[in-house]
Amino acid sequence: MKRLFRTIDERIEESLDSSEGNHITLSHSIPFKNVIDDAVTLIIGVLIVILIWWSVGSIYNTFFAHSMLFPMPNEVFDDLLSLMVGERVFTYTIWQHIGVSLERWTIGFLIAALIGSAIGFIVSLHPLIYKILMVPVNILQMIPGLAWLPVVLILFGFGNDSAIFIVGVVAIAPIAINVSNGLRNVPKVNRRVAEMSELSHWDTFLEVLLPFSVLDIITGLRIGLGSSWRMIIAAEMVVGVMQGIGFTIKGASDTLDYTTAFACIIVICAIGLAIDRLFFNPVERYVRKRTGVGDA
Repeated sequence: MKRLFRTIDERIEESLDSSEGNHITLSHSIPFKNVIDDAVTLIIGVLIVILIWWSVGSIYNTFFAHSMLFPMPNEVFDDLLSLMVGERVFTYTIWQHIGVSLERWTIGFLIAALIGSAIGFIVSLHPLIYKILMVPVNILQMIPGLAWLPVVLILFGFGNDSAIFIVGVVAIAPIAINVSNGLRNVPKVNRRVAEMSELSHWDTFLEVLLPFSVLDIITGLRIGLGSSWRMIIAAEMVVGVMQGIGFTIKGASDTLDYTTAFACIIVICAIGLAIDRLFFNPVERYVRKRTGVGDA
């Protein structure tokens, strides 16, 4: 197990010890090994969650249950399998509910990413601009997503647009804050070198500002992604839509079908983990490798 999670430094030291002459050969299987590492850690983490779930359910059903039993993992996974192979829940298949939720989330998150990145760039241009504009950004961050409900009902009424608005508005602030922090933390000496080299503003952004701030930008996008994905589920429960994962959880809970509700929660977690592990993890690893920050 220790050899499975070796760091880059440990691999280099091992290669130095076994090198001949002036030649050092590093393994070319690092990307595949990263995939194995990610898979192993993911499986272990999921097993821990299932163990906690099983323990809580067993204790509750044995000592505290009265009229309703706590759904156990085997029951929920059986129900989830039935949903995956086409069993309908509230008129639609689970795949149709997932598709609608993903569509709403994608639109809201992309809008938030564009607006948040633009705000983060603008506030980083000058200290005075930062002090002034970060006040409304921080106010925006303090407002819980569902607190926007009266606003969206006035602007859009019940329906799809309200859900998209709530998804987008909660992701803007964390993206803007991390983008601005990344750009403002670029060392002054690098900015001065760019000025002395007479680089254009665009070249300065691409060659100096972006490389130093890209990890903060990725962090902001990951935080915004997590916030917006959680919020689309909550929004679908309250804005009057008739399709989506959030709507399905609320409907199942209202009809006391807690096994289906738990199955939908698993779907939510699986989608969130997949997006984070399959997209943001490889991107962050690539950036760290290119910039030489931390382990690749």
